[in-house]
Amino acid sequence: MSTTTETRRAITLMLSNKRLGFVDLAEPRSVNGGKPSFGLRVIIDPKDGDVKALNEAIAEIATHQWKDKAKTQIDMLTEKNRVAFLQKEYRSASTGDVHKGFEGMFSLGASAPSDKQPSCFDEFGKELAQADIRRQLYSGCYAHVKVELYPLLRDDGNRINAAVLGVMFAGDGESFGGGSGPATADDFSGFAKAAPEAEDLF
Repeated sequence: MSTTTETRRAITLMLSNKRLGFVDLAEPRSVNGGKPSFGLRVIIDPKDGDVKALNEAIAEIATHQWKDKAKTQIDMLTEKNRVAFLQKEYRSASTGDVHKGFEGMFSLGASAPSDKQPSCFDEFGKELAQADIRRQLYSGCYAHVKVELYPLLRDDGNRINAAVLGVMFAGDGESFGGGSGPATADDFSGFAKAAPEAEDLF
């Protein structure tokens, strides 16, 4: 049985206007039989300035934890896919194909325990009702995401993980779930009935 210890060292970042994939914010989901958790994957262009911010945060965490062995640890953990920030295309474990929307991109996988649902907001800063989270924050949309990077020390292998703390909707995008983003009133404009005149209401 493995033991898990999280140090107090953590770095919080705000990732602005990023496309999301594999979004599970409405309810926790179990992956490969593991404990259910909330989560998402933030898609990041290799040319985005946040790449530098993420690498600096990872280096700072590793230096604090492993001192002069920081670079060796980062290289080893990266090789074993134990760093949340993936600096290569995200591929299917079963087929090896690049997931839709991740072509030529980096990504950050972030999660939260089932008892700590991330805060979710619309573009105006209003907290989303539980029933609206899945509709507005879907795989393919754009959002601002607050994450916390931290080291996870385990006897079966260390990691540098990321926790998702909160998400704010920033804009619609083509859905990765086999369709487009949410419908708008314009989509139904040809079917809408004319509004009654005020005098017709009395």
